[in-house]
Amino acid sequence: MKGKKKGIWLVESLVVVGIICILAIISLKLVGNVLQKAKVVSAKAQIAQIAQALEDVKNDTGYYPVYLSDLLSETPPNMQEQGWRGPYVREVPLDPWGSQYFYQIPPTTLWNSPTLPRQSGKPETYTASFEARPGQALLRVENYGITACNITLNGVVVVTESEFKNNPRPQIIEKWINLQAGNNIIVWARSTPGDYLIVNISSDKVPTREYFILGSYAKDKIAGGKGFAADIVWDSRTYPNFQPQE
Repeated sequence: MKGKKKGIWLVESLVVVGIICILAIISLKLVGNVLQKAKVVSAKAQIAQIAQALEDVKNDTGYYPVYLSDLLSETPPNMQEQGWRGPYVREVPLDPWGSQYFYQIPPTTLWNSPTLPRQSGKPETYTASFEARPGQALLRVENYGITACNITLNGVVVVTESEFKNNPRPQIIEKWINLQAGNNIIVWARSTPGDYLIVNISSDKVPTREYFILGSYAKDKIAGGKGFAADIVWDSRTYPNFQPQE
């Protein structure tokens, strides 16, 4: 009998331990869910505060800044000197998962060429200038027939004569170029009468009037995901600004 009772006691003990373990796992999961929900709420509050600071910058200067770190600056960034009243925040915090908030603005067109076909006579040189911040930009050329030309930026050849083709029409050439702070000068020659180029220079390294996207990659710290790993995204173009999470 004693052995039988001991066996029953052992089974009951194992059952109790199992129940305790299951309850512990459930409790930990519930606590984890509560903590993650709290982090999502905290991230949304921080994103809303940063977004308001970005709107304040646009209200003052007419543009959203290039970097979140610009919000910390007392000195106005290039191209936002008019109306700057920084710093706009004391700090740009990390998100509750310890990562930096992502911030995106659309590429801004810095300069567009007019349509300038050469009529007759000797080839002509066309020169133009535009203001920019230092950094990379995208040069896009639509070539409508020109085959004897090169394009220089600040004295450096960025598209050579050998790259121009008569076909297809238009021929598209895209290149990354390096801009300098302040005034940039672009030059090219117009050659064949009646043919022409359209040149566009754009960059996401200049302030924009259009919109911004701000957010956190949340728990998994990578783009996409579901549940607590879903990105938390604020889009200034929409209302409500927070985008639906999966």
